[in-house]
Amino acid sequence: MRTHVISSRFLFVCLLGLIVTLAACGQATNSQTSNSTPANSATTPTPTPALDNYGTPIAIPKTVPLRIVSLAPSISEILGALELQNRVVGVDAFTNYPASMATIKKVSSSTGINVESIVALKPDLVLSSGGLSNKYDTQLTRLGVQVVDLPSPDLAKTLDQITLVGRLTHTEDKAQSLVKRMQQQITQIQNTIKGTPAKKALLEVDNSTPGKPYVFGGGSFGDEMAQYTNVTNIFHDNKTNGGYPQVTDESVIAANPQYVILTEDPLYGGQPSAVYKRANWGNIEAVKSHQVYHINSDIMQRPGPRIVQGLRCLAQIVHPDKFSEKLPAYCAANV
Repeated sequence: MRTHVISSRFLFVCLLGLIVTLAACGQATNSQTSNSTPANSATTPTPTPALDNYGTPIAIPKTVPLRIVSLAPSISEILGALELQNRVVGVDAFTNYPASMATIKKVSSSTGINVESIVALKPDLVLSSGGLSNKYDTQLTRLGVQVVDLPSPDLAKTLDQITLVGRLTHTEDKAQSLVKRMQQQITQIQNTIKGTPAKKALLEVDNSTPGKPYVFGGGSFGDEMAQYTNVTNIFHDNKTNGGYPQVTDESVIAANPQYVILTEDPLYGGQPSAVYKRANWGNIEAVKSHQVYHINSDIMQRPGPRIVQGLRCLAQIVHPDKFSEKLPAYCAANV
């Protein structure tokens, strides 16, 4: 019997999706009461502090952090965009962008985080996201390391998280400038495709088990991308596996998508040419009209500065008549 191994990259995505689901449930049971101060009161309400992944108020460092460790690739990309590479002393195993961040010492592997390596780097700030380091956060804190495990944001709140990382690293002005540019680009993309008819699409995450692909389902980051770009995700109503359900070829064929968007590594099914050879897929509209594409999974999945690229790629693929330029090379890049 031939055995198919799901990529470690996809296992990371599945773990993140499950953590997001559990975190959402926790937040729902810990909603804050509203401010009872009368509207005409002269008292100025105290701003609500940002909360970490555990619902605890985040304390902004009083001094500039000079030795930072990132335990999530999305955080690494934010730090890179804020030009903080010279302050980062350690990153997680999945950090691969920007190139200057990818070469920094790795403090984790696909099997877990190396606490000893982190402590040895003597960091003054460790940043994580979505509970990816929850098995180690308490241990690191007891060893005197300041850990801030940020909640996994949805697409809209990604901009807020970039601003928060700016506050934590004392680069708030630069973060606000970045967020402003990103918001302008998102608005421009949405204005460009405004009024276009929605198109049905399969958003595939992993096809390492032929005939049973994993896909972006409801509540996933890819599903949000689809909603922002006027794309109808054929599995929007399927929220199993934390928003990353494993489906069947039969269900894909029955949904008959107009576009097939692959986001996995070519080793695990992310080759458009291979889709045309899949058994019984020949009558799917996307296959018949040769509308099968590959988009770098990182720009479709990571809540960081490159979400704008992911939105642009998806919007231009599905609504090509609204864009005069060629499809950017970063759409199908490996990092």
